[in-house]
Amino acid sequence: MKRTLGRTALDVVIVLFVGIVVQTTFANDLRVHEVAPDFMLLLAVMAGFAAGPDAGALLGFSAGLVNDMFLQGTPVGLSALAACLVGYAVGWLRSDVLRARLAFVPVVAAAGTLAGVFVFVVLGYIVGQAQLVAPGKRWLAEQAVVEAGFAAIFSLPAYMAWRWALRGPSTPASGLGEVTTAGIAETRVRRPASAPRARRRRARVAAR
Repeated sequence: MKRTLGRTALDVVIVLFVGIVVQTTFANDLRVHEVAPDFMLLLAVMAGFAAGPDAGALLGFSAGLVNDMFLQGTPVGLSALAACLVGYAVGWLRSDVLRARLAFVPVVAAAGTLAGVFVFVVLGYIVGQAQLVAPGKRWLAEQAVVEAGFAAIFSLPAYMAWRWALRGPSTPASGLGEVTTAGIAETRVRRPASAPRARRRRARVAAR
């Protein structure tokens, strides 16, 4: 059965839904030095690594926008923009520099999350969210490092979730069987057809 665009969209929605549920019910209680993991940013990073720059930007924006709906104290769209930029950047690196190997997933997740935190804070400061930098540079660096560590730990499930949601259409086994059978039948029909012609030519030569 071939996958349709609607089925892929549904699977993407499922991944985003599971991500925000885990973020709001589990991640907020999993803290190190009062810093919780950001699973939606991790999904944005892994979307770029799993599907390239265009899909990374689109899925990163979607993940960030869903996250914006549950964030308090920052304007709607800030997480979406930061996640979009990070998803695109990771996708570009994956297309032109890196290879999509499982061994690279934790490293890419940590580095992408680290960059995503700084991008979020810088964009927030530009649009007037000075409270994001009020705690100081040390706090910001600590938050980025802790979130990067969480991202490395949970990177493989996030990456495999996108691989599942974005898997391409598969050719039906029955279709392959029909093509193969048709090709064999055609070959079998052609071969006996040439044999009588050769025999006729030989018979004519012998008669002469």
